[in-house]
Amino acid sequence: MVIRKAAPVFLILLLIMVMVLSGCSENQALVTAELGGTFTIGIGQRAQISGEDMTITFHEIIGDSRCPKNVTCIWAGVISSRITIAYKGVDYDIALNQPGLTDVAREIFSGYTLTYNFTPYPVAGEEISPKAYRLTMTVSR
Repeated sequence: MVIRKAAPVFLILLLIMVMVLSGCSENQALVTAELGGTFTIGIGQRAQISGEDMTITFHEIIGDSRCPKNVTCIWAGVISSRITIAYKGVDYDIALNQPGLTDVAREIFSGYTLTYNFTPYPVAGEEISPKAYRLTMTVSR
C-alpha cells in the first residue's frame, strides 16, 4: 500500500522537474510572420514563415564593431550574428553581417531574399546587453 501512495507523489515530482528543466532552455518564443511581412525577434527566439516550410532562429551576436553614434571612425564596422534557418527539414547555420551606418542588409537564401537590420545601434560609452539585441527581418521571394 505504501508503494501505491508513493507513485502519485513520484509522478507529481517528475512532472515538476520536467517543467523546471524545460524553463532552463533558450527562450523559444515563436513569432509567426507572413511571406513579405516584417517581424522582430530577440536572441533565443524564432519565427515561422506562414505558408513556407521555414523557421528562423536568432542564436547570438558574434561581434559588434559598428562605429558608435556621434563618433568619427575610419571604418564603419560590422555586426555579425548566428542564425539557423530550418528549411524543408534541413537546418542551415548562417552568419548574417550588417555593415555599420546602413539601414538594412540583404542576403539570398534558396530563392528567398532576407532583408534585415539589427538594433540597438551602439552609442559611445554605453554597453549593449546581449539580451537587448533584436533582429528585424523580412523574408520575400
